[in-house]
Amino acid sequence: MGHHTRIRNAFRIIFLLAVASLPSLASIAPNVAEQYLLAAANQDRAARNLPLLHFDPILAQAAFYHAHQMAAHANISHQFPGEPELSARGASVGAHFSLITENVGEAPDSTMIHGLWMQSKGHRENLLDPNVDAVGISVVVRNHQLYAVEDFASTVKPLDLNEQESTVANILAQSGLQIANNTSVSVEDARRTCTMSTGYAGNRQPWYIIRYNADKLSELPSQLQSHLNSGTYHQAAVGACISTDSGSFTAYGVAVLLYP
Repeated sequence: MGHHTRIRNAFRIIFLLAVASLPSLASIAPNVAEQYLLAAANQDRAARNLPLLHFDPILAQAAFYHAHQMAAHANISHQFPGEPELSARGASVGAHFSLITENVGEAPDSTMIHGLWMQSKGHRENLLDPNVDAVGISVVVRNHQLYAVEDFASTVKPLDLNEQESTVANILAQSGLQIANNTSVSVEDARRTCTMSTGYAGNRQPWYIIRYNADKLSELPSQLQSHLNSGTYHQAAVGACISTDSGSFTAYGVAVLLYP
């Protein structure tokens, strides 16, 4: 009656899926079955003091396309021939995530679907995963049978390069470092350094360089934190760049250059 799948990656991005035959979800309100599945999921999470899921219309669009695929095949699967896999489907509609999981199932009504999911170890783990914060749900009816898809995700907030740099720079400044952006060290140099696999851009040589990808910028890598704790450095430059190795997942690319 149901399948589940889980895809994790620390670093992630986007690809486009065209489904011209289906209407845009922007004009479709959640139906009664979808409303029930969301309420039931959050009721079970609340009973266990887990954070509630917010309904994500972008994830719902990915679920909507896949639910129609299942109804068309009169079968349940996470991927049909010619269809992208889960993370690509999510990214194709514009979702930004560091973790994506999925439950699919079929039954005569939505209460049965949720009940069977909660009785299945894998589906239950997806529904009660404390690491996800959003869900998109779609239920399609064919011949009195419901085909349901729940796409769960740990969402990543889209930030432009300036916002990424400011977030990291503020953390570094709280550690007592001066954030450099002058004639000897510029943000442009730091951004160029971010795109380089080795070396640095600009005239002033950093004493330490770290390049990293992350789906959250609120915490610094442990290697960087260790260098900050040494007390050797007093100035830093931060440059952001587009992550090129994150596949369908969203990741921030950052370079931090440290100076005495």
